[in-house]
Amino acid sequence: MKDIKSKTKTTKKSKGNPFRLPPHAYTFVVSTLSQKHGWAIKQCKIPSTWNITQGEGETVMVIDTGWSDHHDLGDNCIKGKNFSTSKTIDDLEGHQTHCMGIIAAKNNDIGMVGVAPKCKVVAVKALNDNGSGSFDAVANALEYAIEIKPSVVSMSLGAPTTTKRIEAAIKTLYDMNIPVVCAAGNDGKAGVDYPGKYPQTIAVAAYDEKGKIANFSAIGDEVDFAAPGVDIYSTFLNNRYSILSGTSMACPFISGVIALLVSKHKKQEADGGTNDCKTVEEIKQHLLKYTIDKGYVGKDVNWGYGIIDVETMLLAKNDASLNLPIYTEPETVVKTPPKRKSLWQKILGLFKK
Repeated sequence: MKDIKSKTKTTKKSKGNPFRLPPHAYTFVVSTLSQKHGWAIKQCKIPSTWNITQGEGETVMVIDTGWSDHHDLGDNCIKGKNFSTSKTIDDLEGHQTHCMGIIAAKNNDIGMVGVAPKCKVVAVKALNDNGSGSFDAVANALEYAIEIKPSVVSMSLGAPTTTKRIEAAIKTLYDMNIPVVCAAGNDGKAGVDYPGKYPQTIAVAAYDEKGKIANFSAIGDEVDFAAPGVDIYSTFLNNRYSILSGTSMACPFISGVIALLVSKHKKQEADGGTNDCKTVEEIKQHLLKYTIDKGYVGKDVNWGYGIIDVETMLLAKNDASLNLPIYTEPETVVKTPPKRKSLWQKILGLFKK
């Protein structure tokens, strides 16, 4: 593996295009001599779950910068529609190619492998080749999801505001039992972006290999879970590979995990068992059941509920017999770090005593 160059890319909001990719740093990689398991796949012990499911039978619609013919995606990547103003559905930016590899790169002898290497990704282009997109483009993409009914929708994009049309589409997908997974955003204290702010979505923060929340990861009450999002190795343009960082990478990781979870429960049902993982709330309950609390006790603004123990969740037998907790957003307590007193405040405090 050889690095070509590293740089940080920021997609600025252009006039009429409120949606944008979160700022992301990336390192191009020339080639790999064999298949590489990234740190996230290894640390979460996902390969040990592939004898249960590899996501077969499930589709994840990825709304981003376009379709890719990368050889490590192959027929796992289905060409959807182009709702951007670009003349081509092809991914010329590279962001979507990277996200789709995290979900569904094939388990073969080259490059890398995704979380759910036998699921399909539907590539829908809503962002232009500069990484920005309009409200209408994103709304059109969401309405297309309503039409084709994927198992999961993955959105590694964000905007500070939203529209009634986008909100209506998100609510419809929720009512159709289709989870919408969103990047929380990379602006730190600026807060969670839309559509991740909607309670019907699953907003994902990012953490690094050492188990620390990324300094760029958005902070807010709307964060649900955290996932690997720093130095993530995946597919890129022209059959290359790259290392990117951002909540953009954490989002498809969770999308892939949900594809595995849904596939497992459908198999369980086909074998004569019960499938209690059909609605968005049931999916959230299963994720929460196997969540390891991080940060402050309970839900907090950095980690949400914490990180998902994917291995234990997928290897658990007959989840339907478990007494799952109820995932109730309004009843959670969000804790924020206490403010530090300045030296002057401490001196005044001594006089008061």
